[in-house]
Amino acid sequence: MFATEAKEHLKILLADPEVPTVMLWGPPGVGKSSIVRQIAAESGWGFLDLRLLLLNPIDLRGIPYPNRETRQADWLAPSFLPHVERDGAAGIMLYDEITSAPRAVQAAAYQLILDRRVGEYLLPEGWRQVAAGNRAQDKGVSNQMPAALANRMIHFEVTCSLEDWKHWAIPNKIDHRVISFLNFRPELLYRFPNQAAEIKAFPTPRSWEFVHKILPSYGQVGRAFPAICGAVGEGPATEFTAFCRMLERIPDAEEILDGKITTVPDSPDMIYACIGALVSSLANNKTASRMGNFFAFISMLMIEYQVLAINDAVKAGLRTDLVMLPEFRDWLTRNTDVLVGAD
Repeated sequence: MFATEAKEHLKILLADPEVPTVMLWGPPGVGKSSIVRQIAAESGWGFLDLRLLLLNPIDLRGIPYPNRETRQADWLAPSFLPHVERDGAAGIMLYDEITSAPRAVQAAAYQLILDRRVGEYLLPEGWRQVAAGNRAQDKGVSNQMPAALANRMIHFEVTCSLEDWKHWAIPNKIDHRVISFLNFRPELLYRFPNQAAEIKAFPTPRSWEFVHKILPSYGQVGRAFPAICGAVGEGPATEFTAFCRMLERIPDAEEILDGKITTVPDSPDMIYACIGALVSSLANNKTASRMGNFFAFISMLMIEYQVLAINDAVKAGLRTDLVMLPEFRDWLTRNTDVLVGAD
């Protein structure tokens, strides 16, 4: 399932703190841990990221100390587990990269994951548990999960698609150049290297977010090329920087939205770039006249570009503004069958 779908299922399941632990499987960089963090933040819950790879099997139980009254050993619970006084009464504990942990450490987590306790430590009632990890075919550090542990979980496999990623990227104002480029080259949203020796930088939703964060530090995309290579790999970085150079030749988005430009570009890459720039500008400054000029401009494009522009505008929170346009309502009546994904 895609990340947004996995997030919706997680939100439903995590509404009950007693729900079994959910395990998110998927390749690196598709947003598994990110959606768990988002749910915690949106719900006002605490969040702890526990890396079992860094622990020994005995670490989860804690340290024994002598009880002089009972003349027996009690156990001091580890500080890295959730404690209400410090971490809040409700939260999510994420066992990230759980498949990277040795099998003995995974086995040590059985009791905590199933019974919500280990030794004398009891997981607070309001805390939920989620695990995430890569599959064996993802060429990372991966140990087969013991069957007894796997049977204690609900399993989801997470993948990615451009339309699904844009549901997150556009509202979070990811650089419109990145979004426009991926509209033009959607296959480069995620491309895993064929050879293990090639695994350094490669394009994923996570590494394209890195590019978004890199660009403001350099100002000019050409100067940022080595850093972009280091995020998504040389091939995608070369194509992206060439695409950005082309942006200098597209009509100015502000002039289009002011109604000063009515001529549309004739090449696909320039059209994708135009749409990205227009949606980004509208998201920052939307008025009835600018919305009208936006719709008049995209109406001159081929129908597939119109649908792309409208879907991206909806993802940018402009659905109501579009519906207020009589010309859009007329368009929608004529094209309901082709407008999909605008939700």
